[in-house]
Amino acid sequence: MTTLLLCATVALLPLLVPRGPGNSSPADLFAVAFIVLTLLALLQRGRRLEVPVPWALGLLLAGSLLGLALGGPTPVGALTLAVDLYLTLLLVAAVNHLRGDPATLRLVLVVWTVAALAWAALLLAAHYRILPAGLATMLQVNVGARRAAGPAGSNVNLAGSYLMVSFFVLLASSWPRRRPLPVARVLAGGLLLWALFATGSLGGLLGLAAGGAAIALGAYLRSGRSRQQVQALGGVALLAGALALTSLLLLAGLPRAGLAEVQAVSERARGGVLQQTIGRAGDSLAGRIALWSTAMDKAGARALVGIGPGEAKGELQISTGALGPDGTPELKSLHNDYLAFAVERGVLGLAGLLTLYAVLLYRALGLLMAGIWRDIGMAGLGAAAVGSAADSFFHEILHFRHAVVLFALVWVASELVRTGRDAPATVEPRHAAA
Repeated sequence: MTTLLLCATVALLPLLVPRGPGNSSPADLFAVAFIVLTLLALLQRGRRLEVPVPWALGLLLAGSLLGLALGGPTPVGALTLAVDLYLTLLLVAAVNHLRGDPATLRLVLVVWTVAALAWAALLLAAHYRILPAGLATMLQVNVGARRAAGPAGSNVNLAGSYLMVSFFVLLASSWPRRRPLPVARVLAGGLLLWALFATGSLGGLLGLAAGGAAIALGAYLRSGRSRQQVQALGGVALLAGALALTSLLLLAGLPRAGLAEVQAVSERARGGVLQQTIGRAGDSLAGRIALWSTAMDKAGARALVGIGPGEAKGELQISTGALGPDGTPELKSLHNDYLAFAVERGVLGLAGLLTLYAVLLYRALGLLMAGIWRDIGMAGLGAAAVGSAADSFFHEILHFRHAVVLFALVWVASELVRTGRDAPATVEPRHAAA
């Protein structure tokens, strides 16, 4: 039963409508039931509760509580803290349910892949105006929008992040089959990349590039047959990179690329097929820089302890320049996890976030080195973690449900690779968890 609830949660990750209290979604109904049953099953069996990166999660919680207390408790801060706790419980429950069980991990990856392909097809159907009107109305999809969001409502950045992660989950999944010819996998990957491109999410594309580079690095390092050979390959790569960079600087001088050059590239891309991606990169980067500078100026010394979780939009009052339906100015969030945690949760919160990502990226490196393990593309999960860390520079992804589930999958996969074994003898059949 718990596995079924987890699979239902995974299948509905990008669906944001209909919205419930506190921006809850249909996936949360299954997620809450999954959390409760998983924790009850652990108590019933007397199994030890595993909490991934406890020090990081503790720092995040401490930073949130300190910012909330010193900034003055507000409904927004309290709701954001409640969401943080809920997502932390989801992470812990998923890790404890999946640990030591590669068969269930494979199942979850397949369910994610199948669901992502369905959501990508729906997103593209809405984007190209071929989605039936009744279905579009039910899902509140903006048919024919310049940037596709699909079932994510108007949140194109969530859609882009989800599709980027889903592409790497496809690489990790055992379905479609890799042999004898991976035609179905190529077509599935093409569909996800097409949908990602349709969102125009620069953060998603940055994550795709970072994850792709990580996979290439992993393949390069795996060409060594021993730890010493891998270390030698790493040393050669660093030396070659340093020599290449030094030669480039000696020949061309210090690089002078800046916002003006990005704007020039964007201008050349406008009016063509790259209009909604490269064509908007200049304006997007300029807007981000202005947003981040304004946020730091307005937060001032309060950022040391934090202005309170979720309070940046209301406290800093940074306007988008547009008016909302009620005629009041629309306000911007910070669009950067690292800055948001620093401003809202202070030094403690930022330290927790950096610790969390450091541990996840360390584990991701192990997955990149593992390649394919027992028909699970561990390198794909490692690349998804790298891509998410890169995406965090442009978007606040830690409140995206799919990011939390991904972190749980990365943690469990890393444990499986490290121990090098299948399910231990103490793991009982999953149907007993009900």
